[in-house]
Amino acid sequence: MTFSPYVLGTGIAGWNFLDRTRVQQQQIFEKSPILDRAVQDFTQKIEGIQSSDQLLDDYNVLKVALGAFGLDEDINNRAFIKKVLDSDLSEPTSFANRLNDNRYLGLAQTFGFGNDAGPQLPSSSVEKPYANVASPEDLLSNQTLLNQALDDFGLEKYAGNEFFLMRVLESDTTDPASFVNRLSDSKLADFANAFQFNQPPEYTSSMEALVGEFNAMNDGNGPANADELLENEGLLKAVVDSFDLEYTNTIFLKRMLESNPYDPDSPVNQQEDPRYLAMSRAFGFGISDINSFTSPEELLAQPQLLEDALEQFNLSNPGEQYIRDVLESDLSDPNSFVNQPSNLAFYDFAEAFQNEWPSAPSRMQVLADEVGGKLAGYEQPQQFVFDFDAFEAGLDVFNISERELDFDVMIKAFESDLSSEISYANLHRDPNLKAMAHAFAFNPGGSDHTYPAGFAQEIADLYKDRNFEIAIGESDPNMRLALSLERELQSIADAGGSEDAHWFGIIGSPPLKSMFETALGLPASFGQLDVDRQVNEMKERAQTSFGTTHPADLLEPETLDAFRNRFLLLSGLNSDQAANGFSDPIFTLFQ
Repeated sequence: MTFSPYVLGTGIAGWNFLDRTRVQQQQIFEKSPILDRAVQDFTQKIEGIQSSDQLLDDYNVLKVALGAFGLDEDINNRAFIKKVLDSDLSEPTSFANRLNDNRYLGLAQTFGFGNDAGPQLPSSSVEKPYANVASPEDLLSNQTLLNQALDDFGLEKYAGNEFFLMRVLESDTTDPASFVNRLSDSKLADFANAFQFNQPPEYTSSMEALVGEFNAMNDGNGPANADELLENEGLLKAVVDSFDLEYTNTIFLKRMLESNPYDPDSPVNQQEDPRYLAMSRAFGFGISDINSFTSPEELLAQPQLLEDALEQFNLSNPGEQYIRDVLESDLSDPNSFVNQPSNLAFYDFAEAFQNEWPSAPSRMQVLADEVGGKLAGYEQPQQFVFDFDAFEAGLDVFNISERELDFDVMIKAFESDLSSEISYANLHRDPNLKAMAHAFAFNPGGSDHTYPAGFAQEIADLYKDRNFEIAIGESDPNMRLALSLERELQSIADAGGSEDAHWFGIIGSPPLKSMFETALGLPASFGQLDVDRQVNEMKERAQTSFGTTHPADLLEPETLDAFRNRFLLLSGLNSDQAANGFSDPIFTLFQ
């Protein structure tokens, strides 16, 4: 059975009840299967929506998009909404810019199909008064700024509890299980989200994510074993994305990671897909420990391991018998094989084998060290390819032989349009080369219609808020307007501009216009007046009733409460008078 939110009483009494119970009622309301499915569907699909036509063709996604802006009734008005979405907002005379209802402008700005800048968060225009606050300590040590921040979010009661506020601010608001998301007061989550001190980093490519997540573990040394890697969701996702792995069962991946990539009979070498071998080599969790070898034959049995061992000492392979003679030499005997003048270059190699083999960083560690601070600076593939140490480390991680590779081939792969199925990289016979091209993503291709982080969540939250308001409005339409007051007024203030611009915004917002006309005692015919005259009259009445002519001042908590109460009181009186056939004399002013 679906929960229906309710109000006990009308007017100010009804609002007081709703204000006390809203959080609990809305939490229950949002568990509605229909609402939850709509939000989940939008969240899963929105990244794939790259044009206005795609949005219009997906009814469920369009329903949430329009619903977030209170435009539900336009769901079937396809031609009109398309003109809104495709409007060039840089052109003052464009369709969306000429509409009186600023909700359409908000829709067009948010999805950005007609903008070079692309999509933006609905809240992106909000001013950032705490721009210089870089850490929780910065905020908590500045009592004036802290008091302002707490006041902005209605959290004044927590002013003396710095330990609690520290835990709130350090919470990851994207993690449902984080401290702040387990608290009953949703305003605390809004507070933490405004500063975002503990948000996961944003990456522009899977390689950037791989290096970033690797360096974030164990003081930059990466995971110590396969279990640590698999337990780290961020690193695991980066590994899967970077190596373009298709089968990602963690039990299977653990087996691949722990396989010896140099043993031809190991599980990872039985896979047809070479990308698992590249992954296994990159981390090296299954590579044999040379210190455990008791005879040269064990090292000689793994040719690739031998090559790597020789490379540690900058040696080339002179052949099996020569290596055997070197490793079996008596280092203390001046006449032994390795002590001959012609063979002394291999002395350190033999000594390490017989005593203690030096540890070597994994291929992934080498890559992370080489490119960690450079990735953002590689604007063109050539910059990476001709950074020889970094490029060699990249080839090594993806198990691509530099001996067989032409630089031009790699540059061509990096430059190809990765969004095209027939591009050079996507058609290349080597899956590892394709994976490397996608990991560095020099040319992702396709549309530049990239949604900012948190986009789906903000739209979903707006959609849920408005649906709750709609549900409340079914029993009391005025209460629905009262619920939307702060959000709608805040959006006007956040848009910036002059005082008059704010009033024009109010006139262009149907819910705000209705509330202001009621709270300021304006007649039904008021909207027929010239817009400039409407603004002047509203300003005069706001000054008389609330002591200000600036709409932003109405957001002060006490003033906002007074405005809302006046609206609810007068809307109730108007309803009673209409029911009894009377009209308020004040309504004859413009008639």
